Amino acid sequence: MTSTPEPISIPLGQPVFVQALRYTALFDQKPFAEALLIYTDNGAYKIMSPGEDHYGSYVSYTDVAANPQHVIFLSWPSEDWGRNVASHTLTFNPDSAAFTQVLVLPGNPVPRSQYGYALPTPDPQNVDMTASWGQVRDTYADIFGQLEVLATAR
Repeated sequence: MTSTPEPISIPLGQPVFVQALRYTALFDQKPFAEALLIYTDNGAYKIMSPGEDHYGSYVSYTDVAANPQHVIFLSWPSEDWGRNVASHTLTFNPDSAAFTQVLVLPGNPVPRSQYGYALPTPDPQNVDMTASWGQVRDTYADIFGQLEVLATAR
C-alpha cells in the first residue's frame, strides 16, 4: 500500500529583484515571448507569462538584489511542467541587457537554448505576487515596450 505524502509549506520570502524578460528564441513547447521573474530574499522565485505561473528555487553567483548575472533555477513541480520540474540556467549581460538560457528537462539528455533581453523593474518590493498576467503586463507595459524595441533592433 502506498501512502500519499503530506503537503509541505514553503515560505516565499520578500521580493528583492524583479526582471521583465523578452525572449527572441523560444522553446517550442513554451512559446511565450514575455515573462516576469520575481526573486525573493530566501532563494524562492516566481515566474509569470501568458502561459506560465509557477514557483521554484534559485541560486545566484552574484548578489541578486544588485542585478544578477548568472542564476540557476529549479522549478517546483507544477502544472506548467506536467507536475514535474525543469532546470533553467540564465546568464545576463548587464551591458547589453541580453541573456541566454539553457533549459534541462527530466529524462531529456538534450538541453534547449533560448535567449532574449531582460530589464529590471523599479521598486521590486512593491510587486504584487498575487496579480494575474494581464495585471502584470499592464503594470510593466513601459518596460515590456523597451524590451520589444531591444528585440526588434537586433
